[in-house]
Amino acid sequence: MDIMDAFTSELLWGPPIPVALSGSGAEATNIDDYLRAIGSIPALRPVDYYAAMEEPVPSLLLESAVPVSDAAESNNSAMRSLLSDYDADIDFNLRMLEMKVEEPARPDYLKTVQGDRMSPSMRANLVIWMDGFARYYGLAPGVLPRAVSYVDRVLSERTLPMTHMEYELHLLGATAVFTAAKYEEQATIFKINAATIARDCGFASSKEVIAMECKMLAALRYELSTPTAYTFVDHFTRFSKGERDLEVQKLAHQLAETSLVEYRCLQLMPSAVAASAVFLARLILNPMTSQVQKWNREFTELTGYKPTDLILGIECLYMMNPDPRFVVLPAFLQDK
Repeated sequence: MDIMDAFTSELLWGPPIPVALSGSGAEATNIDDYLRAIGSIPALRPVDYYAAMEEPVPSLLLESAVPVSDAAESNNSAMRSLLSDYDADIDFNLRMLEMKVEEPARPDYLKTVQGDRMSPSMRANLVIWMDGFARYYGLAPGVLPRAVSYVDRVLSERTLPMTHMEYELHLLGATAVFTAAKYEEQATIFKINAATIARDCGFASSKEVIAMECKMLAALRYELSTPTAYTFVDHFTRFSKGERDLEVQKLAHQLAETSLVEYRCLQLMPSAVAASAVFLARLILNPMTSQVQKWNREFTELTGYKPTDLILGIECLYMMNPDPRFVVLPAFLQDK
């Protein structure tokens, strides 16, 4: 016969557990209360919670409980160094991507490749049409600059057919916008597809759009991620915090977008267009000659360009966005 331990024996021979505490749903805390009531387990010692709240915290705990802000401040210099290195890597990678495009847009392709069959005004009209196309579908802001870069790169490699040139241009422009939108924004597939493009733009079928996309990708050597002026404006204004800085960023984006219709701007790297836009945006918002000299060093560190290196870009943007309060001249941009 097995010998039962004293605790089990006392529990079995004691008063029955109340019905409210019996069954599979009985809570452990309720059982503990019952066992304490019959004396099977010792009662809890009363605790004065208000006195505990007033009891001083040991000094050792105070020393170890460093506020987050203090801890961040202690590592602030190291964090700044890491962020600086990271930021420099981003800048370096963007510049390398800009320089190493296998098939860049040629600044003279209208003459050397297209044989003057396409004029700068035809190109400008195509860009304006692409802008309306992108706005109609509510596509992301960075889509148009990327799409225009695709068109310029393709037309720098492939000659347009003599017949139905306008039709082919619009097909290329719409396809470039579609491809750029898919790169910039994943939600594009919920907004447009080849069928809707063919229907809304008057193309024969969605197969035409798909076929043009295949040709375009081949001409681009499948290099779709090259940075644009929009990319560099964001990069150059990445430290924008205040309201005035955000105004500069917004205006710089608008100025850089106007460069898309100007064929001469193909002579400039996208980073140079963006730097010109940022400089001119600052000048428009604060048109004081004395400010130029104050900006120059900081501007050069931020963009890698001196204002005097950007004369062509600043002049082009200024001609399309004139401001009577100042005149852009080379001497105006120099340090004194």
